[in-house]
Amino acid sequence: MTVRKTETDPSGVVYVIGTEEEGMSWIGQEAEPVEEAYPMTTRAIEHFVEGIEDSNPLYWSEEFSRQTRWGKRIAPWGIEVLCKEHKVWRPDWMGEHEGQLTYHCRTPLPGNRLLGLDYEVECYKPLHHGDRVFVNEKLVDVVPKTMRIGSGHLVTVDNFFRNQHGDLCFKNRRTVFRYRQA
Repeated sequence: MTVRKTETDPSGVVYVIGTEEEGMSWIGQEAEPVEEAYPMTTRAIEHFVEGIEDSNPLYWSEEFSRQTRWGKRIAPWGIEVLCKEHKVWRPDWMGEHEGQLTYHCRTPLPGNRLLGLDYEVECYKPLHHGDRVFVNEKLVDVVPKTMRIGSGHLVTVDNFFRNQHGDLCFKNRRTVFRYRQA
């Protein structure tokens, strides 16, 4: 296995460093699904919607939800995206969770910083309390780009979120500008 150079930014995000040619050769790669560290829980759903002050009764009320096509409370798509895209602290003895380093960072490129540019979400099936979530991602594109903050690459990644039955619940596409901070 090739040992690659890495750099870490002040927030602790690790970047695999390589050439533009190496990074572009990764286009089309798709990772194996990784189970998220924790299953979906009612408390996690409530905590998330408290934070964003979303009063949608589908997130709060079993009684209301039973009368809808979903038949029970659902989780907002943002709850899993938040966990997937932001590193969650874990004790050292547990090791890193497999899903914590995305193609935005592990694709070998010269950049050591990210700037989020575009985000799209497609919802197919809701997640519910007790669901286990499996995420895999695909590197869609790497495009050289120069912006006011410097030269770098637009990196586009698709994430696929499935439940324990393999049903696609939602997909997101995120494009970031990965560049080298001077």
